[in-house]
Amino acid sequence: MGDRVDNDTPDTELGARVAELAAQVDETRKQLIKTSNILGNLTAEVKAVGRAQQQERRGLSLNSAAAYILFVLLVASGFYFLYRGQVDRLDAEKNALVREHAAALTKLAALREAEEKRRQAEDKAAAFYRLSQSGRLHRALDQYPEVSQLPLSRVEAAVFQDWVARVKSRIAYTSYSEGMKAVGDKQWKQATTEFRTALKYIPHPPHEASLRYYFGVALMKLGSYREAAEELERALGVGAEKAVSHEIRYYLGSIYEQTARREKAVAAYKAYLKRFPATSYARVARRRIKELE
Repeated sequence: MGDRVDNDTPDTELGARVAELAAQVDETRKQLIKTSNILGNLTAEVKAVGRAQQQERRGLSLNSAAAYILFVLLVASGFYFLYRGQVDRLDAEKNALVREHAAALTKLAALREAEEKRRQAEDKAAAFYRLSQSGRLHRALDQYPEVSQLPLSRVEAAVFQDWVARVKSRIAYTSYSEGMKAVGDKQWKQATTEFRTALKYIPHPPHEASLRYYFGVALMKLGSYREAAEELERALGVGAEKAVSHEIRYYLGSIYEQTARREKAVAAYKAYLKRFPATSYARVARRRIKELE
């Protein structure tokens, strides 16, 4: 019996140790499974974190790219507006230079035109002066209206005006004197020529009443009744009846009668009789009034 007890004790301890070892192995296996699960979860989390980081890096890359593109666009826009500003400034300066150039060309053309006109004026003025000194006074005076319109200097214009005034005065008075001499000689045609010349150069001289009266008489003698009436009317208007001859209205009545202006003739004769009823022509005037009325 004792030998049987001793033999069972080691087997029991062995079984216990085996069971203990089995329990430890099972616990270790469980720990390994837990560790494996934890590692799997950790790996999944690491992968998720990696994917999140990758997505974040992609987002950052996209944002950086967008920011870079926006920066490039802003810089390009700045350069573009700067370029446009420079171009606009250069265009404005170019346009200003073009306008200044055009204005300078216009001014130069005007100066050249003025210089050409001045040269032509000098040539014409010189020709007029030579003509005036040659003794051809009437031709020179005929050209003076054109010369007076030239762009002359003040001195030139004053010299020419003075010369023309003196020559016109001399010719007019000479022609008047020659006309009066022709009237005395009853050279009526020469008288009208001289009086016409005198009036051409001085239309209203101090002796206008005398000039127009005798001019009208000379025309009447030549049968130019209408022109004679015009000159005698002008003479009457400047006081010829009082200063030159009382017979001016009588002559007007005769001229009106010759030109079939009966009413004006009667009026002229009556006006003559009213002022001078006792002259040598009064009796003739009364007879003409009776015949005309």
